[in-house]
Amino acid sequence: MRRNALLALGLTSTAFFCHTASALVVTPQNDGAMLAGDIVGSGISVSNINYVGANGASGFFTDGLSSGLGFDTGVLLTTGNAAGAAGPNTATDFGSNNGLSGDADLSALSGYSTFDATTLSFDFEFDGGLGGDLYFNFIFASEEYNEYVNSEFNDIFALYVDGVNVALLPDLTPIAINNVNNGSNAGYYNDNESGTYNLQYDGFTNAFNVALKGMSSGVHSMKFAIADGSDYILDSGIFIQASSFSTTPVDVPEPGSLLLLSFGLIGLGMARRHTNKAE
Repeated sequence: MRRNALLALGLTSTAFFCHTASALVVTPQNDGAMLAGDIVGSGISVSNINYVGANGASGFFTDGLSSGLGFDTGVLLTTGNAAGAAGPNTATDFGSNNGLSGDADLSALSGYSTFDATTLSFDFEFDGGLGGDLYFNFIFASEEYNEYVNSEFNDIFALYVDGVNVALLPDLTPIAINNVNNGSNAGYYNDNESGTYNLQYDGFTNAFNVALKGMSSGVHSMKFAIADGSDYILDSGIFIQASSFSTTPVDVPEPGSLLLLSFGLIGLGMARRHTNKAE
């Protein structure tokens, strides 16, 4: 038995390395409008909001910085129990089986069947009827670290803007368990198996800033999605910084020691949407 129990796209990743004192606080919330309202900042109007996920799989979080994350507040979407993300790290096999189906888009990215998918999607437009630049910040975390790296238990998430996944690494591969870990792209990874940070997850990425430059006017689509890979068991989560889905960048805070990395991605075309229906 396995366990017991874009136009142009730029990313800036940030990690702060220190021992932490306070645990993450998570308030469960499954209302898509409230979740989207916490993420969306200035210069953006949203509509056709849709949330798919189990009761308790998502919520608001606070005290992210003191827990070791790269930003302090926002929305957490998980494959299991959002409240369980709070530290300290008391187990290397924390997870909840919500008995839900996966997401076809994520299964295609992962290469494996997915389960317990949670998605938050909406349409958005730039205020004033013009095009513009779009920014948002996120972190990926998982209990699959480190035991199941390079296995079929490849939990995955994606951030689809107009159907294009913008959560990519410099080699254009999606951010997932098998692609970001102690052995692959380790500069973007924080190992928490020994409880260095006050989170339940055994590992998490740096905070990434997505910058989508020169998007067209009109209606665009956004879909945040995460799912378990190959089984229902261990949890993974996406942390999305509050008010960072905006036409102006919300900087990741820089407390203490800061590692700042930046890289550009090329050749990701993004088609303008011509419908008001959410994907």
